[in-house]
Amino acid sequence: MRYFEYEDFVEKVCELGFLMPKDKDIKGFPVLEDFVPESQWWTNNPDIDPWLWKDRAATEKRLAYGAFFNGKKGYIAPGFYSVFMDAFRPKVSMEERYEAGKLGLYEWKFWCLLTNEKRPIGTHEYRRMIDTGEKGKNALDAAVIRLQTTFDITIAGNMDMLDKEGHPYNKAVVYDMTDNWIPPMWLSVNPPMSHYEAVESIYKRLIDVSKGLDTAQSEKLFHKSQKLYASYS
Repeated sequence: MRYFEYEDFVEKVCELGFLMPKDKDIKGFPVLEDFVPESQWWTNNPDIDPWLWKDRAATEKRLAYGAFFNGKKGYIAPGFYSVFMDAFRPKVSMEERYEAGKLGLYEWKFWCLLTNEKRPIGTHEYRRMIDTGEKGKNALDAAVIRLQTTFDITIAGNMDMLDKEGHPYNKAVVYDMTDNWIPPMWLSVNPPMSHYEAVESIYKRLIDVSKGLDTAQSEKLFHKSQKLYASYS
């Protein structure tokens, strides 16, 4: 049996435009599990283990990976990334959103952290560097998800977590500003679109590559993104 390998995965996402690892709510749209047998997972082989592909694809900038689908993580191909940005990235800046009172406290704190550090930030770092108290930890993590949904930040790969002696003991997800991470050529693949045009293009692709998926189900997959976008308009 031939394995479904990393290069096959990248090619498949580019063919579809975007892909989710799995989604129990939206039936019909292809997901990663449709192509990869269970025996390949958790093999720790970077060529055949899908668990490792998310970080590899983001690190190599072959695909974008992040919480793009109603807060759930998935992949977007270079040829479709600008469409998602036109669809769901607010037209007003983070500073304008904050000054207008439309931006959450932890979205702003996380954005300021990235601005001040001028580098990608690991999950273990931002949880330590942003004071939330015990009750604010979940709110901070939720803010990081929302910033991915609005395409202000993205996952940029992973980094080693170090113990007191400086030895790596685990991996942490790394986040960066989208404008810092995205390859400039990704933005020139498609002509600029209005919010409406971009959303319709995404829905059309969903329906074209799905089995029996209709417009109402397509809208369901992005209703949180639409609501968040509207809140900043």
